[in-house]
Amino acid sequence: MVPAPFADLSAWVADLDARVGSVAELADVAEPAVVELQIVGDDGPAVVLHLVTGAGPARVLPGPADSPDLTLIASAAAAGALVAGTTNAQTCLADGSLRMRGNPDVLLRRLPGLARVGSVG
Repeated sequence: MVPAPFADLSAWVADLDARVGSVAELADVAEPAVVELQIVGDDGPAVVLHLVTGAGPARVLPGPADSPDLTLIASAAAAGALVAGTTNAQTCLADGSLRMRGNPDVLLRRLPGLARVGSVG
């Protein structure tokens, strides 16, 4: 089951893809990186998508990445609150509703550009 606000996943991913693709700071970066996001429902991963930066514009694509540099695993509640802007990643990391596997530096180096993406809710 896909948790809200991700019920129309294809439209949500397409909107997010267009937003990240328009951010100049995320395009043509010298160091390619792939960040995968898994939103976990009660019965396992419900939503999986990934961000790709490198040559050309950044992309957000549905599904898992082949070899992500960083994987973020969020509960459905945490993901919804992050999208709504009612919490932040630090709070979710502290309470365990967001976990990371891999190298968090690949995300930290892209935060200024990702901040320009704006609300995705």
